[in-house]
Amino acid sequence: VVQVALILVQLTLKDAATDFINDSLSAAEFDDKIALFLIVGVIAGAASVAQIVIMIIWTFRLAKNHQVLNRQPQSFSPGATIAVNLLGGCTLGILNYFMWRELWKASDPESAPGDPGWKQRLVSPLLTVYLVLSLGAIAAGFASGVNQFGGVRTSNNAEDLAEDLADQLAVISLSGLLTAAAAAVFIVFVRQLSARHMKAIGET
Repeated sequence: VVQVALILVQLTLKDAATDFINDSLSAAEFDDKIALFLIVGVIAGAASVAQIVIMIIWTFRLAKNHQVLNRQPQSFSPGATIAVNLLGGCTLGILNYFMWRELWKASDPESAPGDPGWKQRLVSPLLTVYLVLSLGAIAAGFASGVNQFGGVRTSNNAEDLAEDLADQLAVISLSGLLTAAAAAVFIVFVRQLSARHMKAIGET
């Protein structure tokens, strides 16, 4: 939701950015117009931090339950899931992708405790779709110099921000849309994994 709000706010700022670059709008007036964008950007950052905390707790619990189900050998122990959530971004989310693959396979409700065949279970195609969309968003972000939330560079001065909005809005919007699409796919994947895992451990 925050990602979509960022895109919509950015679209409304293009004319103001052009006017500012052409000296038709003062710096004070431009600052007033971008205030909402900066607020939404801060909310997006806070939501990202909260998401990491929740993911750490949740994936740790999943991996811990898999130990109870004797899903061995585990490539991602409960402690390893913490590291992946914190540092996986350095691998462009690819390490996270392999962690989610294992968590999905180990949550197979048809595999009996101690069954070594759990490693051969199929993985939801949604996970691959999520990875492709995420990598696409990152590639578009690198191309335009946007931040990790798909928005323009909030840390730069007003001139840089205006130039981003005026000249690269199409690529910035593409990055944001891909990020939002990836988030939507991931939500569906998480719901499916949750149901699958609860069935495997007998939780209602």
